Amino acid sequence: MHYVLRYGLSALGLTSAGMGLLSLMPRLSARTWLTQMALSEFPALPIGVGGLVAWAGWRAHVQSAFMFGAAGALMSAHPLRHVRNAHRNMKAEMQAMLGRRYETQIQHAALARCQKYPWSLRRTFNAHRVGQYKVTVDRDVVYCERPTRALKADIYRPAWVAPDHGPLPAIIVLHPGAWSSGDKSWVFTPHDMTLAQSGYVVIDIQYRFINETGWPGQMDDCREAIRWVRRNAAQLGVDPKRIALLGRSSGGHVALSTAFRATGEHADTRVSAVIGIYAPSNLTMVGEKVDPRVEKLMGGDLDAAPEQYIDASPITHAGPECPPTLLVHGQKDGLVYAINSEMLRWTLRRHGVPVALLRIPWGHHAFDGPPGGLGTQLAQYHIDRFLAWSLYHEQ
Repeated sequence: MHYVLRYGLSALGLTSAGMGLLSLMPRLSARTWLTQMALSEFPALPIGVGGLVAWAGWRAHVQSAFMFGAAGALMSAHPLRHVRNAHRNMKAEMQAMLGRRYETQIQHAALARCQKYPWSLRRTFNAHRVGQYKVTVDRDVVYCERPTRALKADIYRPAWVAPDHGPLPAIIVLHPGAWSSGDKSWVFTPHDMTLAQSGYVVIDIQYRFINETGWPGQMDDCREAIRWVRRNAAQLGVDPKRIALLGRSSGGHVALSTAFRATGEHADTRVSAVIGIYAPSNLTMVGEKVDPRVEKLMGGDLDAAPEQYIDASPITHAGPECPPTLLVHGQKDGLVYAINSEMLRWTLRRHGVPVALLRIPWGHHAFDGPPGGLGTQLAQYHIDRFLAWSLYHEQ
């Protein structure tokens, strides 16, 4: 029995150390990516496991279990050691963009609906519970007919809005999926509901994939969604002058492209703000390897059509007419390198555009997929304030 206990505790200790290493390291492969992301976003679990194994190993005089468990707990605590500095840096970014007292420019009621704390244990456990949100949802509303299919939207509204309440700002959301998969709402339904409960009409849309159309078909779909919202503003209860775009990954690329290219014949698609979350802003340098889905989107490889890659990159169209822009990126993103957002931030600032970059030091690609995660909460605290400042600005 003693040997069973000894080897069992040692095995648990190695498991704890393995979890700690996965949490600490950058993305290793597609197989480890989601596990690494989950361990980084919810560090309390591997810390707790490591701590218990270390305690049990100490009590049972199993030195290997104690050492491996303690090492696993310490490595798993890596994200927690960066939380304070990450929040401080995000706050500095927001103030550099909007001014040190920007929160005083937000309508009081809108500011009161923003997330109150950068992180809370309650949100960690409750964020995924859809039933807690006071939101109404209309699903599968057709906003555009295309030859391949009807494009639909899910529309989220705050249930607390009185019938005589004036029109609300709108946020059009574009899902991730490398331009080839995914769907409206998808795993981000809790986030859509969070935004709606905060006082926005959230329109989470579909757009065509690369097996249906090449670029710029996806941007055309987003433009049509903006026009549809404006045409139907009265029925939707939306203020047509207060519309923001929010996109993740490939959806972020589409959102940024649409917002930055709202000129000339497309001037009617201008928006008040745009948020790009781990978005590829330069298609010539998305990640380490050439992505075949980018090549399919562009209709050829970079060497064969460099001008198409350049023209399809949001950074190419960054200029003084761009709307206020918020970028969010995990520093361990192994699919869309964080340099995409860093370069776009620098370019927009050079043109005098209000822009901030929220950096998640432990964040992997799609870090905000699990609701209530550490990086998700930290970013949402500032996303709430950016949207409130952009769409509920005191006159």
